[in-house]
Amino acid sequence: MKKNNYILIAGMAVSLSGIFSPVSYAADKVTGWGDFKLYIDPGHEGTSNRGLWNYSEAEKVLDVALNIKQMLETTTDMPAENLKLCRYTQEDIKGLEERSDEANAWGADFYYSIHSDAGTTENKIVTLFGGWRKDGVDIEKTPNGGKRYGDILEPNLSGVMRIGSRGNWYDRCFYDKGATTHANQYPYLSVNRRSNMPSLLSEGGYHTIASQQQRNLNGDYRRLEALAAFQSLLEYHGMERPDMTFLHGVVTNSENDQPINGATVTVDGKKYTTDTYESLFHKYSNNPNLIHNGLYTFEGLEAGKEYTVTFEAPGFETKTATVTIKNGGSKTVDYVTYLDVALTNTAPAKIDAVSVENPTSVSPLYPIEITFSRNMDRESVEKAFSINNDGEVELKWINDYTLSLDISNLLPLWDYTITIDGSIAKNSQTNQLFDGDGDGQPGGNWTYEFTMAEPDVTAPVVVSTFPANDSEVQIYSKFPIRFEFDEILNWNDDKDADCITVIDSDRNEIKGKVVHAIVREQSVVHFYADEAYPKDKTILATIAPGLTDLSGNVTDEPTSIRFMTEYRPIETTVVQQCNDETGFWAPGGSGSSSGLVTDECSTTSMAVNPFTASGSSMSMNYVFDEANATENWFVRLYTPNTNQYYSKDYNVVLSYWMYSDGSNNTMNMMIRIPNSSGGLKAKAEGMPLNFRGWNLFTWDLMNDEYSHFTGDQEMGASGNWRFDSFTMKHEYTDPDDEDIEQQAWAGSVGLHEFAAHKIGEAERQAKLDDITTSVEDVTVENLKVNVGVNMITIVSDCKVLSATVTAVNGMSVANAKGSETILTVPTSSLVPGVYVVNVVTEEGTKTVKFVK
Repeated sequence: MKKNNYILIAGMAVSLSGIFSPVSYAADKVTGWGDFKLYIDPGHEGTSNRGLWNYSEAEKVLDVALNIKQMLETTTDMPAENLKLCRYTQEDIKGLEERSDEANAWGADFYYSIHSDAGTTENKIVTLFGGWRKDGVDIEKTPNGGKRYGDILEPNLSGVMRIGSRGNWYDRCFYDKGATTHANQYPYLSVNRRSNMPSLLSEGGYHTIASQQQRNLNGDYRRLEALAAFQSLLEYHGMERPDMTFLHGVVTNSENDQPINGATVTVDGKKYTTDTYESLFHKYSNNPNLIHNGLYTFEGLEAGKEYTVTFEAPGFETKTATVTIKNGGSKTVDYVTYLDVALTNTAPAKIDAVSVENPTSVSPLYPIEITFSRNMDRESVEKAFSINNDGEVELKWINDYTLSLDISNLLPLWDYTITIDGSIAKNSQTNQLFDGDGDGQPGGNWTYEFTMAEPDVTAPVVVSTFPANDSEVQIYSKFPIRFEFDEILNWNDDKDADCITVIDSDRNEIKGKVVHAIVREQSVVHFYADEAYPKDKTILATIAPGLTDLSGNVTDEPTSIRFMTEYRPIETTVVQQCNDETGFWAPGGSGSSSGLVTDECSTTSMAVNPFTASGSSMSMNYVFDEANATENWFVRLYTPNTNQYYSKDYNVVLSYWMYSDGSNNTMNMMIRIPNSSGGLKAKAEGMPLNFRGWNLFTWDLMNDEYSHFTGDQEMGASGNWRFDSFTMKHEYTDPDDEDIEQQAWAGSVGLHEFAAHKIGEAERQAKLDDITTSVEDVTVENLKVNVGVNMITIVSDCKVLSATVTAVNGMSVANAKGSETILTVPTSSLVPGVYVVNVVTEEGTKTVKFVK
């Protein structure tokens, strides 16, 4: 190992995120570069492929490349004309093919492309060189060399970034692991396929995972990533490493392992302050408490020497440690001395948040959640807790710093005050008393005043349905019927499971299963038919009265919808089944996704699909970052090329099923028409998620309006179209503006069966008025309801299909089904009182009150 003198530039003690190291080196450089020509390709351009908090892959990898350039120029005898970068600034624009063409024309001896990855599954590096598999044998492109460089770089990069690795791969083998022989016997990646020299592409961790991206924001961490590539290039070229030393680590809170912002690290008279909201993170978030990395780095300390390191942070105990700087070795980690330290919080616990939005009208249906700033001693908090006016609440701990209060027994319109005594409650780590009054000192009581809301005296109301009343259902012959209510029902499977009756215009009852769910604080009830609906018929679906809400209010009238079924011949091709997350990137995996709390976003399987009450569909769980500095909130749930369906036929209707969460965000689907600029198209108007439960979304490619996401190629132009993605858009709305429907920041939606349909010609025979829809519209001739001591007898000129007797509390107490003009319902077990009988006949429904 060649020893080199170095000169420290003044100002080394500060973190210069986004600027390469302030260390310069003297003229005693490692030699042997010769005429070797290196082409470095920092992937993408500008701010493309935005990751978490809108810090882009393009920005990160450019800084890594500039650090490599600086190390080569200051520590080796490389001639300046023997290094070329495809871009030197964010403003440089150069296409993918243009880059490899430039490297080829220049006569580069090696091509290195720098990237970072997207996704949420595993934060690991990977290196990819040109190669494929034939008859079970892996073949590297010629000229060889990419594999050898990857074998050197892969452990260096993984080691210095302190994350795992997926290995060093032949690129086509990585993207198609199962094939014994690849159909395409050439490299998969463009940079490997089009370059005439040995080449390699590296993916340095995930810019869509918070734990990694918060480190990526630190310029000195990016310099360490560059160090791994730099040293690997020297080893690949047969050169010695220069004498470079780094002291690096992370300062964390010992209580919760969270990195500490603004911690000061002192060594040998030099100071380093970890990144803060004011120094860095304000560029990426409006939330001062969102991003933490706790990173520090010192470069140029004397190898082999022992140093004392001091760690300080406001509100934490000071800590010192000794460390001996590494002398170097065969791997990059041998040049980096790691020293992590956990500091103990000395500040007393206080209240960080209370979940109540409006303390003047608090609903008894939802617990109050109190969040402390530190982990609490649960027993002491429970002893310190009190509520006035003889309020009855139940305390439940969600975790050590979040206390949930069940307030369901508090009285409507009453005023209450919660008190937590600061002379009793304490945190669990240092046993300091709770800072109830927020003055920074232990002790002092915390009080919270609130008023309970008015009692609910209104019965539940149906606010949306699928299908819509008096509509035509397109394409599908089997689908869910949905009734969405304006509040949560006090659902009881024993009494409510038969609440929906479905008949066709031939008076045939359609059997099925009723399923209740609570979605975003409202109930949705679905009817899943056992068999396909009859073709070209009018259907009447009725949800019976007698359903209750959580306050005991009872629906006293039925709600009916009618719709016509599909009548045309349909040829369906399922493009993407969407039974689970298979075939899709994570919500933050696409560079177009923006403004997400990526670690809390995922795709999973949900245990229901739109055709049955069981099965499975894909669920997308999303959380938008309210503090996103760019105020751009977008999910592109992308499916890669290997999973996509291609077609030249544009005379189709596309569709997918959506289980909405009522968030008011907007869903859409996107297809790609290949051209030089990507050619992404979306339906002009997406689906606003202003409902709960299943709905069908369709797009007639040739007749519906659409928008250009990228590119300008028109629909129906030459070339295959293919499914690209589902998208979700969130737009900020003023929470105080009551005239604007608010959009939720977080939720979960279901997706199922993206399909393309060829629709044939036919003439509809059914008419809407083949069947009546509501009690007001019904004239049931000579319908008589005779109430006896032990029996209700229903007599009509038409067939009586069912009758349900409901008590005033909403409980179904008797029922019967039939297919004749007379139907009897036994009532001998009924106690004296007021009841409602809902009668469904082949000509409609009618509700009659009676007294026994």
